[in-house]
Amino acid sequence: MANLKSKLRANARSFILNNRRTLITAAGSALLSGGAVYLYAAKVEARNYKLERLHVTTEPGLLSKNDPKGKHVALRILHLSDLHLSAPESHKIEFLQRITDADYDLIVFTGDIFENYTGTQYAKDLITRKPRLGAFAVLGNHDYYNYTWFNKTVGRVNRSFRHPRHKRDVTPLIHALSESGITVLRNSSRMFDAEHTCLIGIDYPGITQEELSALTAQAPEGYLILSLLHVPKRLQQLPQAGVHLAFAGHTHGGQIRIPGIGALITDSELPRREASGLVRREDTIIHVSRGLSADPKTNFRLFCPPAATIIDVEHHG
Repeated sequence: MANLKSKLRANARSFILNNRRTLITAAGSALLSGGAVYLYAAKVEARNYKLERLHVTTEPGLLSKNDPKGKHVALRILHLSDLHLSAPESHKIEFLQRITDADYDLIVFTGDIFENYTGTQYAKDLITRKPRLGAFAVLGNHDYYNYTWFNKTVGRVNRSFRHPRHKRDVTPLIHALSESGITVLRNSSRMFDAEHTCLIGIDYPGITQEELSALTAQAPEGYLILSLLHVPKRLQQLPQAGVHLAFAGHTHGGQIRIPGIGALITDSELPRREASGLVRREDTIIHVSRGLSADPKTNFRLFCPPAATIIDVEHHG
């Protein structure tokens, strides 16, 4: 056995010596390829912002548009998520100013708007033109927490270290948004009676079924019920409370997607195939945004460009 091990070691040394130039070339090529992929993911695709469009009909076929007893609601909504604003910013702000300079009924932000307090200086630049019914937001985990590398690495293995011990004071964040014409909803609602619409904002980390049902119960019969949330979890609460259409973020669409496989990780209860786009839970439709950014420490994307989405909604209530 000892002779066999010695012979194997000698053969291995001989192979390396005889093929070291090939091995060095292969290792160098692998490093260069890896570096090129990383630079593309961090510097190119992470800034390749897309504006996508969807049409959603809630409760299809329940009532005809021409039924005088029904309430037909039609809204154009711009969904923005996961901006992760922090100084310095340029490309992202330019994209936001370009796409918000259009006519919308609502603009909604579904959390992780800021990465830290330096990002509040950009709040005034988020919306170029005020939407008809207003702009509304909920907060996400990055609005509440200042994450470190320890949280992002060890916290993936041991969930008790996933979040920092203390939450940040979000008062300056809410003030900056309010001064910019963006209303933050924290487990609260807003009625638009002329449009027969109710908008509910679920604060991070979530809400109880009883609280959510109490909010939806405030809407008169036939109203379109919209909901904003950050992390797509406990989604079964939404149909149970009677929400027609919900907007969520947090997943970044997975950030890294493998063709034929999908997102490597969704950081939520969602399966890979539902990491972004339209998903359904019973009678509730949920739009999960790929978002526009990520924590600057890990802001890279592959086969998953950042996106904002215009959603044309029709509701027959």
